[in-house]
Amino acid sequence: MRKLFIVLGLLVITGAFVSVNAQSNKSVVGEWKYNVAEAPYGYDKGVISIVENEKKLSGEVIFDSGYKVKLSEAALKADTLRLSVYVESEYVTVVSKVKGNKMDGTVDSSQGKMTLKAEKIVPGEKKK
Repeated sequence: MRKLFIVLGLLVITGAFVSVNAQSNKSVVGEWKYNVAEAPYGYDKGVISIVENEKKLSGEVIFDSGYKVKLSEAALKADTLRLSVYVESEYVTVVSKVKGNKMDGTVDSSQGKMTLKAEKIVPGEKKK
């Protein structure tokens, strides 16, 4: 009986630890104003819009020029957000760490790896 209580106690502690460390999709849903300083002009700034439908992420990238492209893939695992998109027939991937309302990561394209910084747009806040 004592072993059963010990095992149950460990399961409860483990479950609490896992749920604290895992972010839900809802933490990344919304609009993220991004900047990729090394990217070509017109693609260097914009908004990543992420939505959740039936527990799956999707969305689009809206460049400051107004050009929009749909995300090919979007997935959150722990605090790592992975996105992919086709921009003018080129496959581009993004891997970033999400910490609250900030995102830091890398964009990988044929032009090499570039640094991405993004901040979540708080509802009611104007886009700059």
